[in-house]
Amino acid sequence: MLVASARIATAGAATSATAARQQNVQSTIEFQDQTANGTTVTVASATLPDGGFILIHNESGAVVGRSNYLDAGTHENVEIEPAPGAVSLSSQMQEMRQLLTDTQTQGTMMAMQAQQMPHGAMQQIMNESGEGTVNESGGHQMGGMMNQTQMDQMMSLMFQQMQDRQRMRALMQSMMESGQHQAQMQEMAQLMEQTTMRERQMLMHAADESREQEQMRQMMRHQMQDYAQMRQLMSQMQAQTQQQRSPRPLTAMLHPDANDNRQLEFPGADQPYTRNGDPVSATGRVRA
Repeated sequence: MLVASARIATAGAATSATAARQQNVQSTIEFQDQTANGTTVTVASATLPDGGFILIHNESGAVVGRSNYLDAGTHENVEIEPAPGAVSLSSQMQEMRQLLTDTQTQGTMMAMQAQQMPHGAMQQIMNESGEGTVNESGGHQMGGMMNQTQMDQMMSLMFQQMQDRQRMRALMQSMMESGQHQAQMQEMAQLMEQTTMRERQMLMHAADESREQEQMRQMMRHQMQDYAQMRQLMSQMQAQTQQQRSPRPLTAMLHPDANDNRQLEFPGADQPYTRNGDPVSATGRVRA
């Protein structure tokens, strides 16, 4: 019993000492100006005497990012998600612009190659969608109207363009769902479908024995105009995105875990740590 009493007394003294140290520790936070990577912001240092959370507030006070639960003590280089996503949006725009250039180049090459084919060869490709009869050597036969190299080149262009357009549609859908550039994206989608249909008309025209050159030139002019309009829309959206990437103030604020349940309850019990009645916070200018 004496030993047990001594252990209890020692544990109680240690607990009291820990509590005393925590009372003497002040909550502090350091949040510097920075360029974020598009997915996180970094809090350089934070001391939470009783543990808790770091919340990132925007200019209007809304919470735009939060840390996981942090134990009592000092933490350095705490990365917090989500942060402003303009960089990732900009990357999507750059990818879309490259895909736009690629699909136009592929369409032009297909149109030029189709005009050099024997009469009826392009028609057969369009009808069979590239699925000819497999010969003994594993190659396709197109009725002897074109050689294997021509067919492989055309089918490769068609397949790559189809993949690029699918990727463009996925990127556009993602941006529209996130509420970004919806009006321009809708116009882009319409123009893309229009150019896709016209391109098929151009290939079918090349398959026609009459092959009226003026009609083909007119379709190609319209195609170039639509692609130019899509590039102009891309430039507008990229300019708007660049403006959104200008530095803006964000505030990192410390919040205790008032109920000791390691779950953030704010608004609610987990109101900010305070010093002299003011929240313990730091504001930095963040460029996304």
